Amino acid sequence: MSSKLAREAGDKSGTSTSTKELRRDKSREDEVESWFDRKVKQPVRLRYEKYFVELVLRRKPLPPSKDGRHIPLRVAHDIPLEDERRGHPYISNTIRSSRYTIWDFIPKQLLFQATRLHNFYFICIGVPQTIPGLSTTGNYTTILPLTFFIILTMFKEAYDDYKRHKMDKVENNQFAKVLRNKSDGSHGAKHTLDFLKTLSVPRLPWKPKKARATHDEVHEPDEDADMYWEWIKWCDITVGDVVKLKRNDDVPADLALLYANGEDGIAYVETMALDGETNLKSKQAPRGLRMCSNIPGIRSCAADFVCEDPNRDLYDFNGRVTTNDETSPLTLNEVLYRGSVLRNTTYAIGLVVNSGEECKIRMNANHHPNAKKPRLERYANQVVLTLIGYVVLLSVGVSMGYLIWHANYEVNAWYLDNAYVGFEEIIVGFLIMFNNVIPLSLYVSMEIVKIGQMIMIHNDVEMYDAETDTPMVCNTNTILENLGQVSYVLSDKTGTLTENVMKFRGMSVGGVAFTHGMDAPRRDVSLDYTGMSEDRVVKDSSRDMKHGKVSITVEDRELTSTPTSATAPHGRSSMQQRSSVGGPPQNSTQSQDSFTSTTELLKYISEYPSAALSQKARDFILAMALCHTALPETTDNGDVKFQASSPDELALLEAAQDLGYLLVQRASHSITLLHTSADGEQSKETYEILDVVEFSSKRKRMSIVVRCPDGRIWLLCKGADSVIVPRLQQAALATRKSHEVRRSLQIEREQQNRSEQMTPRNSFGGRPSMTLRRGSSMDIRINPAAKSAKLDVPKHSYEMAVQVRSMDTSRERRSGLSALDNSAVNDDATVFSRCFKHMDDFAMQGLRTLLYADKTISPSEYASWKKMYQDATTSLVDRQNRIENAAEMVEQGFDLLGASAIEDKLQKGVPETIDKLRRAGIKIWMLTGDKRETAINIAHSAQICKPESNIFILDSTKGSLEAQIHDVVVDVRTGCLHSVLVIDGHTLSQVDADPTLKQVFYDLIPFLDSVICCRASPSQKAGIVKAIRARIPSALTLAIGDGANDIAMIQSCHVGVGISGREGLQAARVADYSISQFRFLQRLLLVHGRWNYMRTAKFILWTFWKEMFFYMMQALYQHHNGYTGTSLYENWSLTVLNTLFTSLCVIVPGIFEQDLKAETLLAIPELYVYGQRNMGLNLPYYLRWVVLGTVQGIIVWFVSWAAWSRFAKMSDHGLFALGDLSFTLGIVFTNYKLLILETHYKTLIVAISFTVVVGGWFAWNGFMSSAYSDNLSPYDVKGGFTSTFGNDPIWWLTLIVVMAILTVMELSYKSIKHTMLVAGQWPPWKRRVRGVNGVQNAEELDVGLWQALEKEPHIRERLKRMSDESYDDQDEHE
Repeated sequence: MSSKLAREAGDKSGTSTSTKELRRDKSREDEVESWFDRKVKQPVRLRYEKYFVELVLRRKPLPPSKDGRHIPLRVAHDIPLEDERRGHPYISNTIRSSRYTIWDFIPKQLLFQATRLHNFYFICIGVPQTIPGLSTTGNYTTILPLTFFIILTMFKEAYDDYKRHKMDKVENNQFAKVLRNKSDGSHGAKHTLDFLKTLSVPRLPWKPKKARATHDEVHEPDEDADMYWEWIKWCDITVGDVVKLKRNDDVPADLALLYANGEDGIAYVETMALDGETNLKSKQAPRGLRMCSNIPGIRSCAADFVCEDPNRDLYDFNGRVTTNDETSPLTLNEVLYRGSVLRNTTYAIGLVVNSGEECKIRMNANHHPNAKKPRLERYANQVVLTLIGYVVLLSVGVSMGYLIWHANYEVNAWYLDNAYVGFEEIIVGFLIMFNNVIPLSLYVSMEIVKIGQMIMIHNDVEMYDAETDTPMVCNTNTILENLGQVSYVLSDKTGTLTENVMKFRGMSVGGVAFTHGMDAPRRDVSLDYTGMSEDRVVKDSSRDMKHGKVSITVEDRELTSTPTSATAPHGRSSMQQRSSVGGPPQNSTQSQDSFTSTTELLKYISEYPSAALSQKARDFILAMALCHTALPETTDNGDVKFQASSPDELALLEAAQDLGYLLVQRASHSITLLHTSADGEQSKETYEILDVVEFSSKRKRMSIVVRCPDGRIWLLCKGADSVIVPRLQQAALATRKSHEVRRSLQIEREQQNRSEQMTPRNSFGGRPSMTLRRGSSMDIRINPAAKSAKLDVPKHSYEMAVQVRSMDTSRERRSGLSALDNSAVNDDATVFSRCFKHMDDFAMQGLRTLLYADKTISPSEYASWKKMYQDATTSLVDRQNRIENAAEMVEQGFDLLGASAIEDKLQKGVPETIDKLRRAGIKIWMLTGDKRETAINIAHSAQICKPESNIFILDSTKGSLEAQIHDVVVDVRTGCLHSVLVIDGHTLSQVDADPTLKQVFYDLIPFLDSVICCRASPSQKAGIVKAIRARIPSALTLAIGDGANDIAMIQSCHVGVGISGREGLQAARVADYSISQFRFLQRLLLVHGRWNYMRTAKFILWTFWKEMFFYMMQALYQHHNGYTGTSLYENWSLTVLNTLFTSLCVIVPGIFEQDLKAETLLAIPELYVYGQRNMGLNLPYYLRWVVLGTVQGIIVWFVSWAAWSRFAKMSDHGLFALGDLSFTLGIVFTNYKLLILETHYKTLIVAISFTVVVGGWFAWNGFMSSAYSDNLSPYDVKGGFTSTFGNDPIWWLTLIVVMAILTVMELSYKSIKHTMLVAGQWPPWKRRVRGVNGVQNAEELDVGLWQALEKEPHIRERLKRMSDESYDDQDEHE
């Protein structure tokens, strides 16, 4: 066993991986990076690790230990325990999630900043500029602003990391009770601290005053003269320490349980932060350690623990403990992981076996993640590279011009004797002159824009949750535009999609369905979806356009309503393919309106106590009250509260209480129920607990054997239908009835799939929100602007007839339960058929179903089984399998009691949000630590699985994984409307271990619409994210979760969103963005994401355009000064150009611009593809703006030059008059074009910005005219604007004429574009492909057309109703 443990520890160890494996892991992580990272950074990193870390620093990968880590149980250790792998003491319990330390922050940040493309470019320009004589624009105009900008960025990064350090400090400085010797150093340190307290020294602000004062005063009753329980910080805990936990305490490290004061030494822990599961886990101390309940018991126990080396596996633990020469296994059942919380247990004592970064939860964490970069930076870098090439070519061109001018003119000019400048100097000078084509102000202004965008998101009250008083929070403003380009959303389940609140909603007993706690029937259940009504309301309006009239017709089309969830076939084990059926069964026994309430059932039981239904109902309610592991607690006011291991058990117990059976007491061998009859009489019933076979993910059921008050031995079992049905006494009949139900559902599914295939689809396969249909008009066909546009707007119709499909049920509804045919209750075939159909109806509502079964056991049969079961529970070898085999023998021949239905309540708006995200072209995946059945059920409720979905389940226990994956690949590629793959964590680990399987599996990812990964560890969640990024580099991923187990996934994604939920604020603190409800994600992405992407793209594009526009005139002027590098513009004006006069025209739209209204973006999610397809900033689009800036710069220059020197000569022939004219035209037109012509969302701040900038420019001219002194420079500024050219009408007339030319150009272009848009002819160079009957999908329409549609009042009102429709529907349901 020792060698096996060592092998397992070595195989699984995360810290003892070989160098080769480390490099393979790093290369896998680097797959998501760029070519430069793979080809340059990765080899450099590997050599750094090999030659510097391993050879110089002597930090080699840890080898596996020979026989695991040996940890003796002692009350105190004289010296720290030594880790044999290191030859040093075990690592401390300190954790660090921050990226930097005080030592490596500056070198790492300097390297990071210097390798960013734009910073590297400015360094290459700024350093030569400092050399005297090379620059014509000053020596420090680049390097000083760059230095300031880099320092500012580093300060911001340091502040962000400082906040992470503070979070680490909060966790490391938590307190726990640890067993200490009063004579050792720690006690002396405590007295030293007490002595220092007496000194008049001010307390440091970060010292926890109250916690320390409170902890110092508490003493445990078992303390003696030598040992005591001391409150110490988590960071001071070491391996081998004995820790005492009390109820609701967090576990500070991985502990081996020594003692718990629960019955039979059982402790209950909550592992939500580890695996996301809400049910409590039971942990039991080894039998040989039961004396360790106090300090004397620990002192007398000489136990030795041998544990596996630290590894990431959350679902397995291997070790052993030896006490008094008796060895017991140490498994997951005896270990408490860090991140767990002790629940329902007064106190527990444990031994630390893993500490700090070697704890399971920290091994699964994403350590020191790299800083996230905005996706737009990649495209901005492409633009920068083209501009660098442009600057180099321009500089080379004008330098060659200088050589030509020198040869033809300068050598013959006597006054330019010896004035020749070398080619190297002139080209460097021109590079410095034109370097502002890529302005440094772009990156400074970008930070201002992103701060403004962040404030705008913060102030959106639509993402404020009034119930919890929680606003939306941005933890970073670096990647705001990434919100508009998301392709994959990977979501946690518990606390993210669901509220983790379970409610008992119904049951099926004796073939009759009952509802519980539902005031009104749900409208969307058991309705007739087969018909489609088309009540078309056509609204016509026309409005004058620039070149004619355009008729726009809105067509409201009522489509089939999609049910909120789909049922899954029951009685089926995990199979290769599983169907998702939408819509209720056509042969349903009862419609929702015909379901009987449990109130009527209680009345019926009271009136007819001997009826067959009454007896079955009583047994079913008793089964709910007995078959569980919950404990009752009586509060001070006399109310009974339940401490259950799962929310499901709590819901069932509360329902049993409502139905007359209240659990009031539970001892180790008895359960006491308080029975309340319909007339109010109360009586107590005590049931003796004989045995309990607990639930496990493998068994999928739980059983309890009790002795009833009448002496009979009663076996009760509850579990999934797939495991209960084969164990029924009439298993063959039940299976046949289950197959009949499944066949009928399959027929319905095929019918619905055919219907779905006939519906229109958008460009990425979803159902369109809107389509545009164009039809020609004969009488005005010569005018392309007079074509009509018909806008098809689908909406939901709720005018559907409720049908009662069973005559028997209708009679029951009319006459009540009193008219029930009791013979049907005893007919197994009828009960099976009806029960399975009821389960389908329950599943249609998104309810979780369980089957209950029972049987009576004879005393002799029980006695023989009891001996076998007792041997299995006390076995030291293969104990769990022997227990399951013994349980399998008795869990046969059941009678069906009925089915329960529990609602795992979704958060408000979850199905509607997922539907809109899917229509936006976003694929939704669910990664959860919960079990498969629960995950699939919630996926149906949340509409991750659609009615037409094909569900494929990969299960390593069901045969060859290679064959299963191959079948999925074939089915998916042959054509599926919507494919969903379900895989569990164990199967995923086997796929990752096989290179061939891994390649095939991850190659399948791009073809899947959704993936449900259940029982996944945090590291597996992060691995899936990295796999998506590696296989689909163009995809941008977003992870959303609310617990600590989601942090690794959130940090690995391009965008991380945390939810301030029931699992705490861990995810919300480390995520990029935090929201309180999942439904806010649709506004965060569809509205703010698209706006911020559009704003940032326009900001970058417009900034480059204005620089191209300004410096085109500068370049053209070089022809007239002999290419000597003389600037057309005055230096001080040029210096403040991007700061004072052209900053607001890009900053204001970058913060406030809204190209489309929020209502439009929410109503038509397909418009989100604008960012996904990078339509706002790409190389072709940028080149068009470059050409535009070049043409407009040429027009400004030649008209100004002609007015200044050729035709209408000005009175001032100085260079400043010409340069100031060009400069004025550049500033006025730039602000007019960007703020007035290009900005769609014009507000008061836009008008103020334009007025302030233009007015400020002329005020600047007046200031310069008076502030300058007389000099002999080419720029005669003194009095120029106030006395010379400022009074020249030709100068002003030229300004007006050029502005008029440019404005007419712009307005003409916009008018032609608008006319062609309406006619469907824009862009003219693009081939238009339309669907059937000339229909175009919403995402294919230009933004300009949507802006025109928004101006139509009835369309605007319709879009507003569509955007609010989902929330109105959700409110009606509630």
